[in-house]
Amino acid sequence: MRLAVAALAVSCTQAFAPQQPRRVARPLYASPQVVEAAKNQVAAFKESHGGHVCDELKALEAAISKDEATEEIGAKMYELLCTSLLDYDRDEADENKLVPSASKGEVIPKDAPGLVEVMTNLYVYGIRMIPSGFIEVDRCKEIVEERLAKRVGMTGEQLDDWLDVPDMGV
Repeated sequence: MRLAVAALAVSCTQAFAPQQPRRVARPLYASPQVVEAAKNQVAAFKESHGGHVCDELKALEAAISKDEATEEIGAKMYELLCTSLLDYDRDEADENKLVPSASKGEVIPKDAPGLVEVMTNLYVYGIRMIPSGFIEVDRCKEIVEERLAKRVGMTGEQLDDWLDVPDMGV
């Protein structure tokens, strides 16, 4: 009788207790391919940006040196890419170099030449990083809202509508 009561108690507990989320083991360090890609991005940034060092570059270098998780390094790579494309302009003296923009961090007019294309490319790039495991969904959304949408004076939803990017199934 006690065994039957104990079995009933266990089955009731399992039936009515909230399900525990399944945990998936993920490496605590970045894959060698991601580290190599991040190092290449750092080198390319330094070369093309005339040695200028921004906070996003420092953050990516720190993430690499600390051997942070793939998703963290991926997020830092995405942030550096956003900064590189939105906060730098071609150097008038050397068109192969980029220099900090005079309007760095300011709201960019939505009708600026080429802006829709740049924003669309950045947006799609971030979304495509998700299924590859290079960035977590919430972190990507945060970066898109903070670094893309705010730069054109929009919310994330408004940016989605403005760019009119088809659903990518993520």
